[in-house]
Amino acid sequence: MGDYQMKYTDKQEGDVMERITEKLIVLKLNKSWLPVGFATVGKSIIDLAAGINCQALDINYALDDDGQPNFNQPILMNAVDWDEWITLPIRSWDLTISSPSITIRVPTVLIAKNFHDMPWIRFHGRPSAFQIWKRDEGVDQYTGKKLKEDEASIDHVVPKSRGGRNVWNNMVLTHKSINYRKGNKLNEEVGLKLIRTPSEPRPIPISATIKKARHHDWKHFLLAKDK
Repeated sequence: MGDYQMKYTDKQEGDVMERITEKLIVLKLNKSWLPVGFATVGKSIIDLAAGINCQALDINYALDDDGQPNFNQPILMNAVDWDEWITLPIRSWDLTISSPSITIRVPTVLIAKNFHDMPWIRFHGRPSAFQIWKRDEGVDQYTGKKLKEDEASIDHVVPKSRGGRNVWNNMVLTHKSINYRKGNKLNEEVGLKLIRTPSEPRPIPISATIKKARHHDWKHFLLAKDK
């Protein structure tokens, strides 16, 4: 395959990507065309060229009167192997990558030909502060008020000094001032009452976590589409 290097400017982002092989702009789909992850351009090209159970998706868009693509209106999606991918014409909006002998489109969506499963994320072990923020949706679990990030802190319902553990059902989001006032006391000792009982989140498919489109080709496959 040779050493590929960037040859084109990403017109959509207005950013010249000097090392495109390291960019995480390739969405990975299972055989049912559901997102299961993403990968770098370099890793994707290696897998595609080696024929490692994957195909690249050639997506064609409707064009306006000026010949510009409408990225919200795909008219054809065709999964192709490496031998066909390297023959596809380069369009004005495509990212490209080059070796001494060839210039090709950068793949943005890969499909696993024989992978049917959907990976699930299971929430075990000690949660991070960010995970507690996400679970509680930025809402103070004692007052019900929406918090700014710099206002929030993590409260241990049963303080660690009194045997409380770093687990999902003992950690909640609250305002810093409430956490300070509570100190190492129990809720009932300071008149605090949770608006809901904290618990470990249910497992979720990884497809539900891929919400931001890192390339316009992704938008057609994400559960929460980033227009």
